[in-house]
Amino acid sequence: MKIILTLAIGIALSANQLFAQQKEFGWLVGTWKLKDKNAFEHWVYREKENVLYGISYRIKNTADTVVTEEITLKFQDNSFYYIPDVAGVQGPVPFKITQYTAVTFTAENPAHDFPKIIRYKFIQQGGEDINEASIEGNGKVISYTFVRVK
Repeated sequence: MKIILTLAIGIALSANQLFAQQKEFGWLVGTWKLKDKNAFEHWVYREKENVLYGISYRIKNTADTVVTEEITLKFQDNSFYYIPDVAGVQGPVPFKITQYTAVTFTAENPAHDFPKIIRYKFIQQGGEDINEASIEGNGKVISYTFVRVK
């Protein structure tokens, strides 16, 4: 009986973690285009892994797709983490989500060289879904404006 109860609690916690990701960060799901560039972010739920998965890519020469980054947003150790894996040899870098609301989040990793802070903010404006993102650190801020395309 104790084993069944433990399994039931584990399954419920896993479902709650996925539900929390959907509830807190569901506004990310879809495809976003960087204004004035042929660069995109695409976000989906991966239910089997209990993560929100994103991929950043650009379309080069109107036909070639170049992946620039893969991102995992997941719940672990009682916190949410935004974990980008930029193309190249560096590997994934975890950023702990230190603040979030229904339409924003801030992820931080003070030990990382750059960026140290990643911010996302969802806005509905003029009938468009807009995602304002920025990377920050060492006195530098780089801003990005994405518009939902689907």
